[in-house]
Amino acid sequence: MAIISFISIYLLLLSSIIGYGYFFSNNISTYNKNADIGHLGIYGIFCLTLISYLTNLFLAHDFIHNSIILFLGFFFFIKYILGKKIIKKDVDLKLLLFFTTISLFSIFYFKNHDDFPYYHLSFIHNITINKVEFGLGNFDLAYNHVSSLFFFHSLFNLPFTGDYFYFIGPASILLFANIILFKIIYKINKTKKLDLINFLSLFIFIFVNIFFYRLAEHGTDRSAIILIFLTILFMFQIFLEKPLNDSKFENFIILLTLIVSIKSFYAIYALLFLVIYFKYFSIKKTYFFFNNYKIIYISLLFSILILFYNIAYTGCLIYPVASTCFENFYWAMDLSRIENAMNWYELWSKSGASPNYRVNNPDEYIIGFYWFQNWIENYFFNKVSDTILGLITVILITILFFKPKKLTFKYSKNINIIFFILLIYFFEWFYNHPALRYGGYHLLALTFFIPTAILLENQKYTCNENIKKIKILTAMTIIIFCSRNIDRIYKEV
Repeated sequence: MAIISFISIYLLLLSSIIGYGYFFSNNISTYNKNADIGHLGIYGIFCLTLISYLTNLFLAHDFIHNSIILFLGFFFFIKYILGKKIIKKDVDLKLLLFFTTISLFSIFYFKNHDDFPYYHLSFIHNITINKVEFGLGNFDLAYNHVSSLFFFHSLFNLPFTGDYFYFIGPASILLFANIILFKIIYKINKTKKLDLINFLSLFIFIFVNIFFYRLAEHGTDRSAIILIFLTILFMFQIFLEKPLNDSKFENFIILLTLIVSIKSFYAIYALLFLVIYFKYFSIKKTYFFFNNYKIIYISLLFSILILFYNIAYTGCLIYPVASTCFENFYWAMDLSRIENAMNWYELWSKSGASPNYRVNNPDEYIIGFYWFQNWIENYFFNKVSDTILGLITVILITILFFKPKKLTFKYSKNINIIFFILLIYFFEWFYNHPALRYGGYHLLALTFFIPTAILLENQKYTCNENIKKIKILTAMTIIIFCSRNIDRIYKEV
């Protein structure tokens, strides 16, 4: 009975998210009025997070507040999604039901993410009992890491949920990302040739479901990484189409805003927006841009709120980057503490510290590539090496299925800029914080996936001859996802 109640509550919460997605799509979006169910889910997360930021300026997210917010979402779902049968195509409803069922295997777990008792729960709990407060970073490290996921989760604290449904963020992001990827993979006519986008979507789908199957390990990092995968995929779609696809560009802005809000160091991904902007627009067309893409106003409001809450909690625009901190604010943290925190995170990511040991010379250790040999011994083997081995296995299996006959890597030169940007990100990641969870998973995976997708595109495979191979690979991925979670649940119990 308890399991039935748990699943029923999960479905109600997902319904509310989708309801807000429909509200956003039809009342705020300019170019996605008839979005599919996957994008409606992402819009719902975006919309609820924005509401959470706005309301916490004045109110604590207590039971009354949250009940009203989530009831409205459920009302939107009943009235517009079910009542007016917005999901006109059976495929959308079938995909929603299918991937929601699949997600049930991941939402049962015994142990939360290691950081959950460390600071996630403290941060969320404070939002549920207080409106915004200033200077909390001085009292506990838990309040230094401002994440939009915490504000999103604070809305799901209800009398019948308690603190047991804070997996809803990672679960819903994985669920709706799967639907989006699945539709892109199978968005092919019978006579159409499989292209770079089809293969890259397939690789990403395989990766996030096999490598990120354990929901309790997502924390704030893997949710952002899944969204980055989608963002890079949308960039490829945008760069390979002429003219600029307004719908995809609007989705790109929404995803990018969510990514930047989840963790402070993902602010560097704002550079992706400038890449697309200056490819299709110029400074002289700023007025035209703002006039045609209304979503940018919502994104700017979202960004201002992100910066405001960071300043409120720590006195920094981006914690723990000391150069962005305002020490003169009376509630601000001491700069030496912030610098020490920055050095500690860098030390940790460069394998200079762990729960069991710490190097004797931490300040010297993180300079240049002094750390490299120790990182190779203690982190590359076996964390990175195992991931690389897994990626190679995925690629070899795919190649064995498709059996390419020629080694050709021809591609549109329009996407060279994407390769260049990813190279910059890879170097920044490796030099400053070379831990996979700190933005390395997607960079490492794309290093393998993009060339392989280009190779397979050059084989000119037709859909008719190869659709069964794609179906087998996606089915294998889903079976592995379910079986690994079933095995995990059995061992945890």
